Amino acid sequence: MGCEDRERTADTAGAVDPRTARTDRKIVAGALRLLREGGPQRVTIEAVSALTGVAKTSIYRRFDNSPQLLEAALQHTVAAAVAPTEEATWEQALTDAVDLLLRDMGMGVAITLLQDPNSATAQVLRSAVVRPHMDALRTLLQRDKDRGLIRAAVDLDMVVDFILGAAYAHVARYGSLDETWTERVHRAVTELISTRPDAA
Repeated sequence: MGCEDRERTADTAGAVDPRTARTDRKIVAGALRLLREGGPQRVTIEAVSALTGVAKTSIYRRFDNSPQLLEAALQHTVAAAVAPTEEATWEQALTDAVDLLLRDMGMGVAITLLQDPNSATAQVLRSAVVRPHMDALRTLLQRDKDRGLIRAAVDLDMVVDFILGAAYAHVARYGSLDETWTERVHRAVTELISTRPDAA
């Protein structure tokens, strides 16, 4: 039974049993701890069971396989992309994406995406984490382009790819992103794409 089926069942049956909710939270917390400490490949039903003490049979009643478990854990912590507010900026979307992908989730996510891009785990990461945040960034860039703040000829998809690639390249060179990286990359990109020479 998938997550949506379980949610529909819970809605139909009324309130969720508190013990079931506690077990669900334990499973999700265990999966996220494994993700942060060892990368996506560590998030298996067996590993989550060993870490949390929740029986494998209980986890299998909720999830058919490890990628489904990982996806559910990510959906609990990664806010779904929402329409940007009027005050939102693409710099903030950039900061949110970088903080999640390279600071909160750890480099295991990047390694999985680059080394094994066609795996089920990589597909989950792309759909649940990378694309929603990169799409939010692109939406705000498009808004600024529509407002005349970004040159019409700028390819926004390439801008998004450049930013994500630059983040991974910096980590490859120095081991981590320093606290000023997001601000500096925002300034550098703005100088390249802005219609105003003094925009940065």
